[in-house]
Amino acid sequence: MISDKSVIGKIIKGIGGFYYVKTQISDEVLECKARGVLRHQKIIPTVGDEVMIQSDNPGEWMIESILPRKNIFIRPPVANVDIGLIVFSMKNPKPNLLLLDMLLISSEIQNVEPVICFTKRDLISADEEGTLREIYEKTPYKLFFFSNDDLAAMDEIIREIGGKTAFMAGPSGVGKSTMANYLCADQTMETGALSMKLKRGKHTTRHVELLETKNGGYLLDTPGFSSYKLSEMIKPEELRDYFPDFPRGECRFKSCLHNEEPGCIVKKAVTNGSISSVRYEHYVSLLEEIKKDQFR
Repeated sequence: MISDKSVIGKIIKGIGGFYYVKTQISDEVLECKARGVLRHQKIIPTVGDEVMIQSDNPGEWMIESILPRKNIFIRPPVANVDIGLIVFSMKNPKPNLLLLDMLLISSEIQNVEPVICFTKRDLISADEEGTLREIYEKTPYKLFFFSNDDLAAMDEIIREIGGKTAFMAGPSGVGKSTMANYLCADQTMETGALSMKLKRGKHTTRHVELLETKNGGYLLDTPGFSSYKLSEMIKPEELRDYFPDFPRGECRFKSCLHNEEPGCIVKKAVTNGSISSVRYEHYVSLLEEIKKDQFR
C-alpha cells in the first residue's frame, strides 16, 4: 500500500466524479477525487492525464494538479495519446482511402503518430496488396499488412506501442476488436473476457478507460475513434504540411497550394510517379472541402 503523501500517476478510468490513478511507483490503482480548486478553475481531469495526487487521510486520495498535456481529445475524452492505430481492411469492407488519409491528417494535427494497419490480408491477391503498398510505402508512416491469425505482425504492433498510449481509428467490420483483444489480453485472462468488454451494447452506460497492453502500454477501450472535421482544425494553406510524402521545395509561387498553379513541384512529382496520384487526388479533394467550409 502506498503511504507517501504525494505521488504522480496516470488516470486510467473515470466514473461519476471518481478517477482511478495508476501510480508510477507501483502497480496499485488508487481511487481519487479532484480538489475543489480544479473545479473552480474549470479544469476537468481526463483519462490519460498525468496527475499529482495527495493523501490527507489514510485511504483518501485527491488530485492536486494535472501535469502539462501533450494533447487532448473531445470524442472520446482522452489526453496524452502517443499513437493512432489507423485500421482498415483490404476487403469486406473495401478500404475507403480518402477516410484513411483524413484520419492520418487528424492524428498528425493532434501530435499523434499514425500507424497504418491493413487487415484481412488473406482475402486479397498479391497484386491488390501491391497496389496499396505502392500508395503508402511512399509515406513515412509505419505500415502493417496482416490477417487475424498473423500473430507475428500483431507482436510487432505490440512492440510499436510499448510504453505508450494508443487509440484505434477506422470503420466497423475491419477487425479492431480482434486486434484489441490480442494487444491487451493478459497471459492469465480468460479467453473472451476482453471481447465481451469491448462489445457493450449501444444503450449501455459508457466510460472511457485505458487498457494495459502486453508490454506496458495502454490502449483506449473504444475500438472506434471519431474523426474531426478538418476545416475546424486547419486552414487551406496548412493542409500541404500534413502530406509528408509531398516534396518540400520552392514552387514557382511561394503561396502555391499545389492545385492549379503553374510551376508546382508537387504536380511534377505526381507526373513522374515519385508520389502517389491517389494521395494527390485526396489532397485536392480535401483542399476544396476545407475552402468551401470556411466560406460558409
